[in-house]
Amino acid sequence: MKKIVLLLLCVVFSSVIIAAEAKPSEQAAKPAAAAPAPAKKLQWSNRPKFAVTWLKANEYCENLEEDGFTDWRMPTIDELRSTIEKCPETAIGGKCEISEKNGKLRIDDYNKQDCRGCRKGRTILPGKGWFWSSSQRTDTDHYWVISLNNTRISEAKMVVPYNVYCVR
Repeated sequence: MKKIVLLLLCVVFSSVIIAAEAKPSEQAAKPAAAAPAPAKKLQWSNRPKFAVTWLKANEYCENLEEDGFTDWRMPTIDELRSTIEKCPETAIGGKCEISEKNGKLRIDDYNKQDCRGCRKGRTILPGKGWFWSSSQRTDTDHYWVISLNNTRISEAKMVVPYNVYCVR
């Protein structure tokens, strides 16, 4: 008899737990207190490609299959800048004016001093070296790049081998 009562109690509690899990929680329905930084809304690849030209980097991202996703692409310079920490000069909204969103991709918009990065600057992306963006410098075959070593922003010819993180 005790076994039957115990079994019935287990069934009842299991039903309650399953029903509670099936309903959306009130906590999840509430909006977040503060929106995450743009870089945190993006999903960054865990497998960067190293030492490739811009065309090969673009091809790599377009063909990447990771975590069940196939919609990977190269990040814009703004998306790369959104990963910067501890360097207000090159973070989004900083002194460095290079920005696809703001239409500032010309060499006249570039000031080496403002875009030089910071010794303590870093990004949320792991690794070292220069990384490609999909943002093209206006009227050239050069693209904007960022150094994960010190958050410096610069430009590079398409044929120079750099690294790439894909994003979705």
